[in-house]
Amino acid sequence: MLVVAAVAAVVSPLLAAGPAVAAEPDPSSAVPDNVVVDPTFDPANATRVDEDGNSISRKNPCHDRAFAAIPKMLTSVSGCSIIGSSTKTKVTYSWYRDRGRVGVCVWSKGFNARAQTTWTASGCGTGRRGVVINWGNVAASKQIRGMTASGVAGVQWG
Repeated sequence: MLVVAAVAAVVSPLLAAGPAVAAEPDPSSAVPDNVVVDPTFDPANATRVDEDGNSISRKNPCHDRAFAAIPKMLTSVSGCSIIGSSTKTKVTYSWYRDRGRVGVCVWSKGFNARAQTTWTASGCGTGRRGVVINWGNVAASKQIRGMTASGVAGVQWG
């Protein structure tokens, strides 16, 4: 019962951290014909990026998301959707523990040369900045996986 209460205490404030208003899709973020579309892709929350992961759309809807890590591997809700401009496109993930006292291990979603989902280790501890992940010419939403060795931790990521 103590673990359930601890999870609820961490998760409740994190669930309220999402955006309040849906944005209009950016016409410059349209998906080109040569791009593989992943089932997680959300065109209303998308930005097209260059090979270095820099937005080439007029807007960049990528903002931090909240995630609760427990001693079981969990996958986050979808973050912003990215449209890779070429097979060499890379995206950057950053994350930090903002609640709890336990260390967290995080894996970041990316794609291999055949546009298949991969999960790359993005560090353990209290956070990492600038973790570069292969993305390619795929339209999909960023996601992380994470867990703790024990206890509960709140994580902000983007």
